[in-house]
Amino acid sequence: MTNDAFLRAALRGNAAFSTLSGLAALVFAGPLAPWLGVPDAAPWLRALGVGLVAFAAGLVWLASREEVPSGTAWGVVAADLGWVLGTVPLVAADLLSRPGDWLAVGIADFVLLFAVLQAVGIRRLAGPRRVTADAM
Repeated sequence: MTNDAFLRAALRGNAAFSTLSGLAALVFAGPLAPWLGVPDAAPWLRALGVGLVAFAAGLVWLASREEVPSGTAWGVVAADLGWVLGTVPLVAADLLSRPGDWLAVGIADFVLLFAVLQAVGIRRLAGPRRVTADAM
């Protein structure tokens, strides 16, 4: 797999996961809200679903560009890490049911995996690093 292909695959994987998560939030917002322990959260889940689908579309667009700008790709990594860090206070505040906490943490795990894979892909774009005697 070429350096470029690894990053593109990570972006597309993130897009697929974001699309599935977004569609699930849109389609199942009504039954999902009370299961998460927040009965009045359906409108927020639908908004989250729209946001995730839009994010996924941006990832597909980014992965399809002739050249993936590393700065934009790092922005995606930052957004993913923001999601993961945002999950911590959500779970710590005990706002969700136990299954809701597990779902939030599980999703954060996948998002963190994509952040790491994308970061590796970006680093591969730079090529191998050489250590010279001057650097020591």
